[in-house]
Amino acid sequence: MTEPGPTLAELMVGVEGLALLRTLYADTAEAAQARTSRLDETRALLTGTPPADRLGVELDLTEGYAQWAATYDRPLRLFGVEEPPLRRLLDALPPGEVLDAACGTGRWSAYLAGRGHAVTGVDRSPAMLDRARTKLPDARFLDGDLTRLPLPDASVDAAVCALALVHVADLAAAVGELARVVRPGGRVVVSDVHPFLVTLGWQPQFPTEHGRAWMRLHTHLPSEYVRAALAAGLAVRGCEEPPLTTESVATPTAELIPDANRAAYVGLPGVLVWDLERR
Repeated sequence: MTEPGPTLAELMVGVEGLALLRTLYADTAEAAQARTSRLDETRALLTGTPPADRLGVELDLTEGYAQWAATYDRPLRLFGVEEPPLRRLLDALPPGEVLDAACGTGRWSAYLAGRGHAVTGVDRSPAMLDRARTKLPDARFLDGDLTRLPLPDASVDAAVCALALVHVADLAAAVGELARVVRPGGRVVVSDVHPFLVTLGWQPQFPTEHGRAWMRLHTHLPSEYVRAALAAGLAVRGCEEPPLTTESVATPTAELIPDANRAAYVGLPGVLVWDLERR
């Protein structure tokens, strides 16, 4: 655990600035009024008494997921953006042996099992795995890391990795492992936090018994995913970038500066979804 990170006031100023930039060249009376509002709110933050709250403490992956496991099954803000395109891809898979890599509490493991797949879930968090095993006592769940999956070569028909590669510094190693365990002709389906959001400071934030906490993410550009996939012997079948919706921008500033929060985030690409095939 590190010292408390950035302040809520700093985030609010950043959101106001992003909202201002996104309307900067819009040539309408409404946009001009919005820019005036953004400047007024920013001045008030800088000259008044801004909130002194911090956004929470930074936790590493081990402690972070141990703390987050208790509340992870509450609908997270990106689930509603990520799930429709991912379901379309998974629904097209014939029943078979599927790896749910970084399975967490078994959100996609349960979905896959419900569609007739034999599921193996892998995660590095014992707390998350305990919850997954409770949901699916007949499935196989293993402790393991994305860069060292505990499965033999070519042992599954497909692999799914949802909203997790953003936690991995070495993207190529993780994608290589997903490709390694999938049989030729099999599919690798990946969703991840869009690098636009990570670049703009979007971090996973969650409550703990000691207050709010967050974990640091890695920025992986789409070109990096493509290079990693091709190097691992995967063909790119498709890619989707579903945008953030009004419901999905539930950030710490959503209630404090709602207009700026919506203007800053809604419509930005929220998630990357990759459809890959093992050659």
